Amino acid sequence: MFVEITRLFTVVLLTAAGFMIGKELGPGTAELSGIGGMLGCLVGYLTGGVLGRFLERAGGVVERRVDRVPLPQVIAGLVGGGIGAMFGLTVAVPLAVLVRPVAISIGIGGLLIWLAMYFGFRMASRKSEELFAMAGLSTRPLVRARPYDDNDGFIVDSSAVMDGQLLPLSRSGLFRDDLLVPRFVLDELQGMADAGDERSRRARRGLEILEILRREAPSRVYVIDHEVPEVDEVDAKLVALARRLQVRLLTNDVNLAKVAEIQGVPAVIPRRLAADLIPGVLAGETLVVALNRPGRHPGQGVGFLDDGSMVVVNGGEHLVGSGPVSLVVSSIVPTSAGRMVFARPNDPGDRVGPPEPSEPERSPSGQY
Repeated sequence: MFVEITRLFTVVLLTAAGFMIGKELGPGTAELSGIGGMLGCLVGYLTGGVLGRFLERAGGVVERRVDRVPLPQVIAGLVGGGIGAMFGLTVAVPLAVLVRPVAISIGIGGLLIWLAMYFGFRMASRKSEELFAMAGLSTRPLVRARPYDDNDGFIVDSSAVMDGQLLPLSRSGLFRDDLLVPRFVLDELQGMADAGDERSRRARRGLEILEILRREAPSRVYVIDHEVPEVDEVDAKLVALARRLQVRLLTNDVNLAKVAEIQGVPAVIPRRLAADLIPGVLAGETLVVALNRPGRHPGQGVGFLDDGSMVVVNGGEHLVGSGPVSLVVSSIVPTSAGRMVFARPNDPGDRVGPPEPSEPERSPSGQY
């Protein structure tokens, strides 16, 4: 459509110009005026197509990089198009008064108005977030109007919040970008914390970690109320929200990370990163862990470290639910999500009591 409209105004302009040139060359004959008009029409048709395609390609370089056009861009584009049209009118009206004949002034004025309106729309829609920020408004329901890009923050899911490695990694300065916690993730954490099952302790610990991060860590923590009503599943909401805000996803769910990567959302797995950077436990080391469920194979008991690592105890099924027990690490197996620790009971008959309560920031192991 843009090429045809550009060609139309170009044809009108060059037809009138050819007619006037023919009239000037042969004042007493109408044939030269007609021939000049026909030649101007042909040249205008060819030139208008080339000009229209050139302008469309020049304006479409930015457009091809935009996956979707949010409503703020449409509003800003309409305003920019209106301003461009008014600017074109300020130039076209004097031309219509001063330039004769009227056909040429209409062609020039119409082309100027169309180009000014089109490029006003394109530029304003491209810079919509900056324009809204200059007006003191935000295009997203976040706590600031400055736009986020793909290097500026993380959408955090519940598995990352419950991971014990998030706090030391953030305190180390590795995560200095903003941590964006959706409201529905907080609701999910609260539901797990109130459930009373094996995940409730980790969920409560995750809420404590968020509070510590908000107070002390270099990363800023924001709770965002942005919803994705067209999606019901939490994981799908996270990916859709990360795409909409153009930020990365922070999760320990390997499958969710893969799905996000397929949809173009960069994902970071803190447990995998911590396993690469932090030595953690070593073979032969003694651990105190509460086993809370049987393992996949007979006789096994399964527990979890504070950083979320799974501890599998051969011959520990009878210790499930008996509280913290002393274990000796047999081996550590790296996995795609971090690591898996295999251990054996240090003294099967010796049950270790619960540790003394302490403030999270004063944990002797340095893990929070």
